[in-house]
Amino acid sequence: MRRVFKPVSRGACAALAFAIISVTAVAAAASPFPATLTMQRGLFQPVGVSALPWGTTLTAAQARGVKVESVGSTYRWGVWYENQSSTFPVRSADGGAHWTAAGPQLATDWAGGSLYYVTKVIAESPTAVVMVSNSIIDVTTDGGHRWCQYVNGGDNWVMAAHAVSGGGIGLRISFTSFAKLPKKSYAIYVLDVARHQWRRTEQSLR
Repeated sequence: MRRVFKPVSRGACAALAFAIISVTAVAAAASPFPATLTMQRGLFQPVGVSALPWGTTLTAAQARGVKVESVGSTYRWGVWYENQSSTFPVRSADGGAHWTAAGPQLATDWAGGSLYYVTKVIAESPTAVVMVSNSIIDVTTDGGHRWCQYVNGGDNWVMAAHAVSGGGIGLRISFTSFAKLPKKSYAIYVLDVARHQWRRTEQSLR
């Protein structure tokens, strides 16, 4: 039997293309992971609270207040608890034997009416670090002279380091178990330093 194929009109092609684009746009918009995470410059600095000048070496007594730190390298980054409500970023060039001040106060309970203490420190290099909780992303790429911050008002992320092929700083973000998504869902974000934002490069919602 000979089959006869009828040419498709330009109007039909345009309609099909529009339908594909629309479906793709809806799918993208429906993602629980934002396409970009735009950061604000700087860290929280409340009135009346002064950070140690950048590069100041903590005393032995002060250094005992470094509670959260990265591991596995000569250079380390950490969080210094001056007291229960004031925390600051610090870094070390000798495996944690000595610490120096590296920025203003980190977020605590000032944003969103919830707790935002840094719970994980991801050291990328002697000059770059990412500090996170389930709500906060604090990052510097110049040794702590300048910081940027993103606040997730949903308060329900789990964040971990992600190696970026070819270089760069990456984060793997997933939801906590109580979120209405499969437990293995995640998204990969890569830092765009120039634009002060994280770009979603891939995701899995299964």
